[in-house]
Amino acid sequence: MDTTQLDQKESEITQAYQTFLAEVRASFDQHCDQIKAQAEEKLAEIPEDDEETRRKIRDKEEAELNKTLAELKELLSKRELHVRQQMEEIATMKEQEEFDFEEELAQVGETKRKHAA
Repeated sequence: MDTTQLDQKESEITQAYQTFLAEVRASFDQHCDQIKAQAEEKLAEIPEDDEETRRKIRDKEEAELNKTLAELKELLSKRELHVRQQMEEIATMKEQEEFDFEEELAQVGETKRKHAA
């Protein structure tokens, strides 16, 4: 791949990652809203003076939200690692291409010196 193709691949990876993040965020927000709504529905059925039951509902809501957050962090960590590996591969290919170009320039320079002598 030449530098232009590598740049294009890098751009595609970045765009795909941004799209992934937007989709995951929307899904995460929706899921959290759903957990909160379910807790509110349950709380609406419980008398205000039943503090113990209300606390248990809130504790369960908090546990579910924390679990969702942990799952999100794990998902993001895995995807970030994958994207980082792809970007490192591209950077390595770019470096190799630059090295190959410098090597070609050196050979051209050497050929000119031979012809000049």
